[in-house]
Amino acid sequence: MKTLRKLIMGLLVSIMVLGMGITAFAASGTITITGARENQEYNAYRVFDYEPADESNADAGGIYKLNPVFAGFESYVFNYTDENDAAQSADMADFFKIGDNGIIDASGLTDANVAIFGRAAVAYALANGISADGSTTATADGDATISVPEFGYYVINSSLGSVVAVNTATPNVEVREKNDIPNLNKEETGATNAALVYTDLTGGDHQIGDTIEYTVTADLKVGGKDYAIHDCVTDGLTLEEVTDANISFAPDNAGLTYTINNSFVNDNGRKGFEIVFDGEPNKDTVVTVKYTAVLNEDAVINPSPNINEAYLTYGKEGNGTHIEIKDYTYPVAIRKTAVGADKLLKDAKFEIYRELDNSQVKLTKVSDTKYRVDPDGTTTEIVTVEADNIVIEGFAPEKYVLVETQAPKGYNLLEGKVTVGGTTYEHAQEMVVTKNSTVEAVQVEKVEDGTGLTLPSTGGIGTTIFYIVGGILIVAGIAYFIVRRKVDAE
Repeated sequence: MKTLRKLIMGLLVSIMVLGMGITAFAASGTITITGARENQEYNAYRVFDYEPADESNADAGGIYKLNPVFAGFESYVFNYTDENDAAQSADMADFFKIGDNGIIDASGLTDANVAIFGRAAVAYALANGISADGSTTATADGDATISVPEFGYYVINSSLGSVVAVNTATPNVEVREKNDIPNLNKEETGATNAALVYTDLTGGDHQIGDTIEYTVTADLKVGGKDYAIHDCVTDGLTLEEVTDANISFAPDNAGLTYTINNSFVNDNGRKGFEIVFDGEPNKDTVVTVKYTAVLNEDAVINPSPNINEAYLTYGKEGNGTHIEIKDYTYPVAIRKTAVGADKLLKDAKFEIYRELDNSQVKLTKVSDTKYRVDPDGTTTEIVTVEADNIVIEGFAPEKYVLVETQAPKGYNLLEGKVTVGGTTYEHAQEMVVTKNSTVEAVQVEKVEDGTGLTLPSTGGIGTTIFYIVGGILIVAGIAYFIVRRKVDAE
């Protein structure tokens, strides 16, 4: 009987101990990240275990001990570069010490250095293959929650940056995403036709063959990961290759290296370049990329745009806003008629000059009634036909000069003159291309020729005098005959 009683008592004690163990290790909780970013991954590492004095009131106080997986962290020295690009080191022995019974003395850990402590803890965990105690990926901008198995002092890192926050989960806590979304900006900063006719025009309108300068700036945040700038264009633009000379940083490269891929193709099949940054910025920095593209012979004509698109990727599947620059080029129809009539005249020939730089516009002939501006073209004149207007595509919204080099049969060359920058064009007419001209409603430039003039004669008044003299002689003869008959009758 005594043996049975002892056995039952032993079982009861064991059940109580197991029950206490279950209670002690069931202190799970949650960490909610406010301001989490869509598609970004968040990982929580428990650096210190927390043992509350009262399980039922964990916030009332307790002690911290180093998580066994972080053994050795107390003697770890974290080397990093500060915002002034100066080499720094942080000795974890200055942040906390392990006292009797493994209890942590964290008197060296303050609000001023807790961010460095967090970066050091993440670096130590990654270097030593320490797994996160909990992870989550935000499905949308807003709050994201990580489930953690134990009370403890957690460091949370994000794919946007090294540290979100550090805090104690007892059992639930909120921390805020402290890493900003990286920003990218893009603009058109120059072109060969910068001195445009329209003073309110700042860019985006060009002649085929123009070289256009673009500038992209990206704000890279300290601790951010997997940054990459992507830039791609539609077929009407040809990007010049990007090299190191096109890239600059302010204040400096923040410890980043990068690679350039000039054969990048995006999901839409657009070709361009990408710049992939390796490492994590040790400070906020701005990277600037200045590069050029040429509006080529495949350019689409207004109202369709030729598009240059840029965007920044970062972290885990982070994809910034896609910024598009739209470049346009314009058509004009030449209508050759007689003065005062609307009959089309054939076989007139014209050269075209750009007033911006007095350069002759080279062309490619598409058909008898259509030409395209082409800097590599071999055609320098258009020839009019009776069937229709002559449409030329690929002008900038600027001033041009039409010079008639051959008039239609029976007509004179243009009588006008146009002077541009000291150059005078004979038999010329100025043409101003407008931004209203589209492939559906082409601007018509009417050019009129006059017929030949009555030329002056030489050698006196011609045969008229003979008619006058002859008339006088006939009248005189009749008068003589009448008088003579009268005299004879008498």
